[in-house]
Amino acid sequence: MNISQHFLIMLIIAPFLGFLFALTAQSTEKTMRHNVISVAEFAIITNIILLWRQMTELDLNQKGLQFLTQYQWTDGPVINVAFGIDIFSLMIALSIHLVLLVSLPFAKNSEHPKMLVSLSLLMLSMLMGFLLAADIFSFYIFFTAMLIPAFILVGMTGEVRKSRWIFRFFIYNFIGSVILFIVICALSNYSKSTETILLSNVAGFRLPRVREYWIWGGIFIALLSRVPIWPFHYWIASISGAVQNPIVFMLINLLPLTGVYGLVRFCPKAVPESASYLLTGLEVIAVISMLFIAMIGLINKDNRYKLFSFMTVYCIMFLLGALLPTNRILLNIGYSIFAFLIIIAVLEVLAAHIYYEQQRLDLNTYGILCQAPRLSFLYSFFTLAAVGFPLSALFINNFVILSYLFSYNFNLGLLITISMIVSSASLLKELYVLKDNRYIQPGSVCIADISKKLFWGLGIIGILLMISFYNPVLVLGG
Repeated sequence: MNISQHFLIMLIIAPFLGFLFALTAQSTEKTMRHNVISVAEFAIITNIILLWRQMTELDLNQKGLQFLTQYQWTDGPVINVAFGIDIFSLMIALSIHLVLLVSLPFAKNSEHPKMLVSLSLLMLSMLMGFLLAADIFSFYIFFTAMLIPAFILVGMTGEVRKSRWIFRFFIYNFIGSVILFIVICALSNYSKSTETILLSNVAGFRLPRVREYWIWGGIFIALLSRVPIWPFHYWIASISGAVQNPIVFMLINLLPLTGVYGLVRFCPKAVPESASYLLTGLEVIAVISMLFIAMIGLINKDNRYKLFSFMTVYCIMFLLGALLPTNRILLNIGYSIFAFLIIIAVLEVLAAHIYYEQQRLDLNTYGILCQAPRLSFLYSFFTLAAVGFPLSALFINNFVILSYLFSYNFNLGLLITISMIVSSASLLKELYVLKDNRYIQPGSVCIADISKKLFWGLGIIGILLMISFYNPVLVLGG
């Protein structure tokens, strides 16, 4: 086993050790806040360095997971777990770490900073295990385990006032885990080999037609339970709209991407015939969900719901692009997700600052950015980058994805484009409201602008996104 394979396990262990250190931090409240945030920053930066090191050794032209590493889990029955990585999973993992790094300063103002930071690190560890999982057993373990910190984060630090929303959110996602468990047990029963059952090999199983429908139907339902699909989107939307902490908001809204990633791993291009029929139904449901949620986001006045709507529409677009009968755009999807998550994280951090200042001073939303030039500039820049202006890798790679979707099915591509335009219009509408100075009175109270330190920090992120206009790997030294 070479050192590159050891890195894969370290990517899971490093944030988990950070979770243990943060959880056991003891001191005065002031020093405790500083200590837990320092631990989190160290763990996140350590993983970013490991990911960058891994990127330099990846072969971008090689298909499938690289650096596969297997470990024996149990002797009887013999169950092995396997981990691997490719550029698609690496770009998603890297963006998740940067999202946490951008959102982490808001932990200082949280009522429960120790719990917030430690659970965020635990969820990061579970997410890394999920992204690196190459076999069905480790995939299921991390797929289910990440629900535990997510559920506690929402309940204890998300400031969600209605407990029934939290309960329904957990049950909805947990049902998907139960279905996936049944599917994995069925697949293990049909496996004639004692070797590890890799995710990429599931599509090659020869099953009776009826059971094939049941198993693949179960896979789709289990993984789609993470995606806000109509009419079940409400359980996720209600939580996203109610969560007040930007760290919790971003972590909860990473769950839909885990559903997308899972379908990509379970469904290579050579899927059984039964799965191809199910994919057609999935496309119909996905497009209906995109249109419905985009429309709700346009008329909803809550800024967080608009961000949730925008994230959901793009998440489903990535899903449909990844399930096209070609591997050519998978790298484009990875680059888009990288830029997309960072842009949304910055917008959420800025929106949280606006919300806190608005509540503190009891101000109207209209024109609230007019007297905060640094905040106004960054919010405008990242909003324009989000809606498709050529400011980051999101623009050119989304163009490639949509081109493939149009060539695959023109009507499907048209409906997806309409959904994206509507969701983008909701963000532009919010920006217009925030900068509309018609209601500003001379000498009126205004919100505090963001600090110069935060301005330049987020500004550097914006510059990096502009430089990595097409391929972020070139900027990151891969």
